[in-house]
Amino acid sequence: PDVATAVDAAAARPSEEPKPAAGEGQLGLRTIESNHEVKARQSSPLRLVLTQARSDLWSAHPMFFTSLFDPLRDFVLDPALAISCALLPPLFSNAPRLDQLTASCLKVALFVPIKSIYSHVPHRGSAGTSDRSLRSASRDAILHTGPAQGRMPKFQPPSDLRSAFQGGISFAVSAVGDIVGVLTNPRKMKKWVDALGQLKAYLDASGVGDELEEAMMKPMLRGRLLDNLKILNDIQERQDADRHIEAKLSGGDGTHIEQEIREGHRLMRFATAAYGTEMIKSAIDVEVEHEDLKDHKQAIAVHTGIAPEDVRYIYAKDDSDLHILHHFAAVDKKSKSIVLALRGTLSLSGAIVDVQGMSRNFCLGLAHQGMAEMAEAVWGASGEEINNLFKEDALKDHGLIITGHSLGAGTSCLLNIKCHVEKLVGNRPVKCYAFAPPPTFYPCSDDATGDGKPDPPALVNLAIKNTVAYIHDNDAVPFLSIASVRKLAALLDAVDNKTEHMWFYNRWKIFHEYKDIPQDIYDAVAEAAKNEASEVDGECRMIIPAHVVVWMKKNVISGDFEGYGCDASAVAKNTVFIGQDMFSDHLPEQYEDALDALLEEYSSTN
Repeated sequence: PDVATAVDAAAARPSEEPKPAAGEGQLGLRTIESNHEVKARQSSPLRLVLTQARSDLWSAHPMFFTSLFDPLRDFVLDPALAISCALLPPLFSNAPRLDQLTASCLKVALFVPIKSIYSHVPHRGSAGTSDRSLRSASRDAILHTGPAQGRMPKFQPPSDLRSAFQGGISFAVSAVGDIVGVLTNPRKMKKWVDALGQLKAYLDASGVGDELEEAMMKPMLRGRLLDNLKILNDIQERQDADRHIEAKLSGGDGTHIEQEIREGHRLMRFATAAYGTEMIKSAIDVEVEHEDLKDHKQAIAVHTGIAPEDVRYIYAKDDSDLHILHHFAAVDKKSKSIVLALRGTLSLSGAIVDVQGMSRNFCLGLAHQGMAEMAEAVWGASGEEINNLFKEDALKDHGLIITGHSLGAGTSCLLNIKCHVEKLVGNRPVKCYAFAPPPTFYPCSDDATGDGKPDPPALVNLAIKNTVAYIHDNDAVPFLSIASVRKLAALLDAVDNKTEHMWFYNRWKIFHEYKDIPQDIYDAVAEAAKNEASEVDGECRMIIPAHVVVWMKKNVISGDFEGYGCDASAVAKNTVFIGQDMFSDHLPEQYEDALDALLEEYSSTN
């Protein structure tokens, strides 16, 4: 018999309704009818409308802008409809008329117009046609086996635009899930409220809140904030263009940090992989099979270049009362180390940790409060698992490498110090590679050498010597601390004191560069930069605790990158650089691209 014809016939055969068993008579029929009635009662009009909207969404196949539509559907529209379908109908369970009214309003005012507009947009065939095409391709793959027959196309590396879009969507989806988790967990909500209340109390008591309000809220309400930011950006580009040169170590040019570049290029992929599969998809730069990216463990292995069985431990719990960064541990045979990779900020809970920048005592020094608590929480959750790995015969001589990006990088730096000071893994070597870390630590000790820098205790000093940090171009996060934010507020306030007396038309001409910035604004900013405000409670001049900070600068004309080995204390003296790329330069894929370019340059010269 023709197999293909049989398959089509089976697929086209209408399903038969279940019949009552012999002897049941009308009782079986009534049972079937009652089941249908139960299903009808369970399906509210609002649920039916939302379910139909999800079905229509997945039936849409526009011909244009698919690279934007697909992630928008996958990560925003469909999750929003799914959450609405789960949460809204139960709210109206005791108000059927309100349920019907809401369903009618959504259908008439939103879904029907969208479908009408879509019908006039060029699009591919219907879902049925797509299903038949897919079935035909599958049938051909079975009947005509061959190496290239019926093979699903490989996953293609995304464009820069789509990569950035997917990264933003991942954060948005995670934030929605974070809010839902807080709303359903009173104890977690209490921790949020306590943390935010503590931050507000600190801002009010220290006066930092008043400084931020004067520098940002007042000009924003009067329509001058964007003008002030643009003017400050132009001044910084002129006055601080060589800030990476001024922070460079003696002999810290690119030729002396080649090993740091090579190690960073490899370990940055571990830091990206800690974010999860979607972030890996946004950063991946090679063609891979779709199957390799479906499972988190497999995706980590593909992106980092290790075997799947070497991914030994993954922590991805969100149901606990205490927010703990997702992380994983993997065996890196190349460095004979266990790599502990910590996720960066990908949720509102993570953002709350970021803004808790007040200082607290930590390992013979002062540290960023939120990240110090996170370092302790991560080791409390997984420290035993890590030490159990070291007990295996094949791993007894392995060291520990801690890495992460953003919040994960700052936490990695502090966990690295904690491992050295408290001997958390014994005497085995511990190293840290931190990508885009904020300033997190200040070693409390006297200046015994007279060089103007603190002399940390031996174990803290060893931890710093075993740490390398990385900054990509104009990324703002590595300069964010209470001290730098106060300095930025002072600079903006200096600009605002001048622009508040300007006519709107003059500010408009300066904004669009039809008119030069007046010299008195340059002078005011320079004067504000020289003035050092007295420290407030909870503030100290924290640094990135690394023996070298690799600053990867991009040439705006050629597009080439150049690496500079910089001193952490000199880097900390810089304020936040205002620019349109101050946040886009922070994305993990941007760090990977910069390290790719630098490694390619080293390889070509050698």
